[in-house]
Amino acid sequence: MQKLDPIPRVYLVVTSFFLLISCTPEIRQSPRFGIFADEDFSPEKAWEISDTLTYEKTRFNSGITRNKWWLGFSVTNTTDSILPLLLIPNNPHINRILVYKNKSSEVFQKAGDLFPFHQRPFSDRDLVMPLNVPARSTEEYLFLLDKVGETFHIEPELLDFQAFYHRKSIDTLVMGLFLGWMSIVFIFALFFAKELKSWSGAVYAAYVLSISFWLATHWGLTFQYLWPEGVVWVGKARPFFNLLTNVLILLLVVIFFPPKKAGKITAKLIWITMLVQILMIFSILLFPDVLDDTELKIQLLNITLVVSLFSSIWVLYYPFQQWKAKAPLAGYYFVGIAFLVLFGIILQLNQKILPLGLSHYLVDFGSAFGLMIETGIITAAFARRASLFKKEKEELSIEMLEKEKKMADRLIQVQEDERQRLGRDLHDSIGGILASLYIKTESLSDQYSSDVMEEFKQLIRQSIQEARSLSHNLTPHHLEENGLENVLKMQLALLNQKFGVDFNFYFQVNSPLPKSLQLILYRISNELLQNIVKHAQASEVLLSIAEQDGIIELIAEDNGKGMDQLSSSNGIGLKNIQERVKYLKGTFEMETNSSGTTLTIIIPLNA
Repeated sequence: MQKLDPIPRVYLVVTSFFLLISCTPEIRQSPRFGIFADEDFSPEKAWEISDTLTYEKTRFNSGITRNKWWLGFSVTNTTDSILPLLLIPNNPHINRILVYKNKSSEVFQKAGDLFPFHQRPFSDRDLVMPLNVPARSTEEYLFLLDKVGETFHIEPELLDFQAFYHRKSIDTLVMGLFLGWMSIVFIFALFFAKELKSWSGAVYAAYVLSISFWLATHWGLTFQYLWPEGVVWVGKARPFFNLLTNVLILLLVVIFFPPKKAGKITAKLIWITMLVQILMIFSILLFPDVLDDTELKIQLLNITLVVSLFSSIWVLYYPFQQWKAKAPLAGYYFVGIAFLVLFGIILQLNQKILPLGLSHYLVDFGSAFGLMIETGIITAAFARRASLFKKEKEELSIEMLEKEKKMADRLIQVQEDERQRLGRDLHDSIGGILASLYIKTESLSDQYSSDVMEEFKQLIRQSIQEARSLSHNLTPHHLEENGLENVLKMQLALLNQKFGVDFNFYFQVNSPLPKSLQLILYRISNELLQNIVKHAQASEVLLSIAEQDGIIELIAEDNGKGMDQLSSSNGIGLKNIQERVKYLKGTFEMETNSSGTTLTIIIPLNA
């Protein structure tokens, strides 16, 4: 016979085990019980009254109760072995449960929120009471249930261990799904707070965290895992997180939709409702005895109910007003919150005002599913807002850049106009005066020696040439008419005539260049050439301007003595060039040594 490999063998064993379990019948029933209010009855008196009851109820909801309650039922075991069962009241927050059985006045078991978690007879978030019914017998049980000053509703179930763990696995899956979803939403909310740089994202994150704690507390998870010894806090946690959640959702809608267009009166009512709930939160935290007095506790719960209903109204009506006023994204909030408010109102009515006979599954997990829908829609609103914010930021950045470019262009144009005016004045005024002075020297030739007059004429000619050179530097000669290439050729000819330097010029630009870019390229080239002829002691210079792949590459190379990069970087000429290159979003590189200097400037055409 062929042997099975270890992995298939394990798989076969596990599969067989689960098939065996699935074939085993489950015990799952809702026991019929009788219930009556406690009037300080002794266990003996309660047993007497219990015997007179008709056992016909399967669920009970008294709303906010001022009484303790006695609950009686019986369990029959028709088998020949002990029948282990678990009684689940389906209310994880009962202050105290005392269990009696078979007419005894001795407490058989006890559990509840007033006892540390480790004292529970069965370790579970719900108040699970283990019962072992002997073979061929009937056991009678009497439960004293204390939830004075709070909402009291139960829907007991008797389960065997298989049915219990099957149900527990489903409950754990639902709670894990919800808490996992809320964790993801919480992380996204923190991301939105950072991305949008807005308090609304932080408030949303706090709201998600608070309502997650409220539901975890409602399910009994926080008592089991976070404060198992905190019997004082366990009674305060639910109203605390309930009020805190109300405050945060109200604050969120007001911050997200400031009342600019509509809802100013509603916004004021929202702030008043928030203030009332904040005062209630402080009363719970600062006055520990407020929940010990039954009447005060009932009043606090009633006020909590009223402000919760008002919070539901405001948090629904205010986004509706903003939606009517066409505020961006208000529809998301209105639809999302509508789901939660609907679930919340139904559950509040069921628990505290008008029992609707809702199943414990809907009571326990209805809010969770409502919250998942609500947070999903509101998170979509934040995602949409982040997208719009990014788009607006990009548009604003582009607009700012365009404004800066227009201002810079105007500034350049003003500078060019001033340069042209100075150039014309220099050419027409000083140049004209020097030309007139040169003519006058002709009439003085007979009175002075020829050597003196020739020297005088030479100085005047040099002054005229310098004035002409300065005039051309200040204002390029008919740049629009002649084009950048021809103007630079004329400038190179003047420099060659003045300084005797050989210039090699290469110009290869096919795209039409804007006037502003031509002016800046002319200024950069002229500044580079002036620096070379004045300081480099070069005999040969290359100036190249070429277009390639959407960029302009300008190269100025000489065979001079080189430059000290430290001192040259502080020079006014190079600083001017670097500023112009920076304005055009280009790059500037310089290589220099004793054999010469090469400067390379790259300028994108579509900057």
